[in-house]
Amino acid sequence: MRPPIPLRRRTLLSGAALTTASAALAACGFAGVSRRDPTTAPFMHGLALVGLSGTDFAQQRAGRLVESSTDAGADWVSISPGWYQPTLDSNQIRPHPSRTPPDGDVRRLIEGARAAGLRVLLKPFVNSGDGIWPGEIRPADPSTWFADYASMTHHYADVAERAGADLYCLGTDLGFSEAEFVTEWRSLIADVRRRFNGPLTYAAGHAPASGLGGYADVPFWDDLDFIGINAYFPLADRQISHAQLADAWNVWLDEIEQWRNRKSLDIPFLFTELGYRSAATAASQPRAADPVKPHEVDPDLQANLYTAFFGLPYRREALQGVFWWRWDPDSTDAKGSAFPPNGKPAEAVLRRAYTAPARRPSYAGSSLADSS
Repeated sequence: MRPPIPLRRRTLLSGAALTTASAALAACGFAGVSRRDPTTAPFMHGLALVGLSGTDFAQQRAGRLVESSTDAGADWVSISPGWYQPTLDSNQIRPHPSRTPPDGDVRRLIEGARAAGLRVLLKPFVNSGDGIWPGEIRPADPSTWFADYASMTHHYADVAERAGADLYCLGTDLGFSEAEFVTEWRSLIADVRRRFNGPLTYAAGHAPASGLGGYADVPFWDDLDFIGINAYFPLADRQISHAQLADAWNVWLDEIEQWRNRKSLDIPFLFTELGYRSAATAASQPRAADPVKPHEVDPDLQANLYTAFFGLPYRREALQGVFWWRWDPDSTDAKGSAFPPNGKPAEAVLRRAYTAPARRPSYAGSSLADSS
């Protein structure tokens, strides 16, 4: 097995230095310092901070994002700004004038998060202006599209390096390109390593139970440091118990471990995204974002799904981290069906798990090991 992936180390603050740092953060709109030293926590207890508009990472909101993340017990955050293409078949990718957070805001958010004791995964994304899920992007001229995509990836690798991010994600759910552009992806990874002095990952889609598609079809994992999976695995089509949900989770996790063994991949995996809407379909269609009828809003199911993950799945030895999609301290969806757990029962579940004295209880192996 490889040794643990070396991540950026920070000098820990104490005494007068801590007071000075806290005052400086407060002056910039950032408050609070994490209760934990992330360098002692090998599991990434993460929250996803997403820039869906040009003001989402502006100074005062950035301060609330950082303060609420540390208060919830997170030791990592993913920070996701987006570039856009007009339609799913477009070849051009550019910053959006009103939807892409300015680079200065992204840098300040990274720096503020790190100063507060958080580690940072910078995870830029491409969105289609017509509202189609990025996984369905099919450019008319893939070669032209990939050249634009490489420019975006280089750009944010430079931002990550200058701001001191700890981990960089080169892409999210770009299934059409993974097998078709293997040479280009490997070249892009090599280019990014020359720009960013830290470990790299890619956020692949979840795979069907057959093991085909999604993360299982990405051919360049051996060039990266972490396997990243957007873990929207379907678990059930009806209300079931926490134990049954955990059993459903273990099927998916066993499949991931079996696949890693078959491929002889000795790099760790993490869930670059995991989340559930507060909707009646959250267990069967976790990634769906379609509007739901009022009677289909179900915050209790969302909380049950969080609780199920924080049982045995959370303790699987091979899993190195999770980033919950999507953390929003300004959410007004407390009685709605959107992904943010803020103001809903799921938030209390997450806080209990992330602030527990021994947040991730020791677990000597997986169900694979237990059955051998």
